[in-house]
Amino acid sequence: MGERKIGGASGAAMLLALAATALMCGPSAAQEARQGLVSLDDAKIFYEVIGSGEPILVVHGGPGLDHAYLRPGLDALATRNTVIYYDQRGTGRSTADLEPGSINLDSFVADIDALRQILGFDRVTLLGHSFGALIAIEYALRHPDGTRALILMTPVEPGSRYQEATAERQRARRTEEDAQEMSDLRESEAFAARDPATLSRVYRVSFRQLLRDRQRIEELDLDLATETARNGQDVARLLGTSMASMEWWDRIGAIGAPTLVLSGRYDAAPLEMGQALAEAFPVGTFEALDTGHFPYMEDRQALVSAIAGFFATFR
Repeated sequence: MGERKIGGASGAAMLLALAATALMCGPSAAQEARQGLVSLDDAKIFYEVIGSGEPILVVHGGPGLDHAYLRPGLDALATRNTVIYYDQRGTGRSTADLEPGSINLDSFVADIDALRQILGFDRVTLLGHSFGALIAIEYALRHPDGTRALILMTPVEPGSRYQEATAERQRARRTEEDAQEMSDLRESEAFAARDPATLSRVYRVSFRQLLRDRQRIEELDLDLATETARNGQDVARLLGTSMASMEWWDRIGAIGAPTLVLSGRYDAAPLEMGQALAEAFPVGTFEALDTGHFPYMEDRQALVSAIAGFFATFR
């Protein structure tokens, strides 16, 4: 594993550090490195690179998870693209101080730009899953020159227009068994102690409602790493606080990058939300998949086909 140090997430110190490593960090070097750490003033960001071709940087959901749950399903994209995974600060193999000055939307966006630059990519396509779609949208707003395109895979709503409709769909799919099991888990001493196995079970109970076939929940890699289990709730709380009152609907029109919105027919968010989201982008495309919240597991072929078709429209 290689480690590359950046003096800060932005500003002159970062630019000087990048300049010093520019010759070593082109796309070919990034692929050879495969794994590494980007060292910032207040965090270390773990990344892994697979495949070759136009780069796709994957922004995982949560908040408070790491990228492991997206694999091996999304690895299928590496047959045509360079796929960059990373763990958001404070989870997985990425570290950070668990305080507001370190865990906030500004730092999460800056981490992506630092990673893009240190790996030597002029522009990347951001693939944001679930909550990660919000971070991807914010990155595109702040760094249009670094954004090739956006893929928003079963995104959460960037605001509150469809909040009630989404909540109603969740209630309709939640069984009495789900509610009782979740209550028992949350009241347990193991949950209070942030036991990884217990927290992993909490996610399985929560996410099985979001699948077309809830029996397939065990196919997802939801076995949380120790650091993710220990820090995830704090990361979610701090990041959520920094984003509490944000609405993106009226800002999305400023994003000129081609954008693909992929919605699942069985996801919590209604298809109408995904359609409206795609229409809010100046160059937006919408596609409904016959899946729930995790299309890379539920119908990988349809997902890969949709993304390949999207790239074909602007290459």
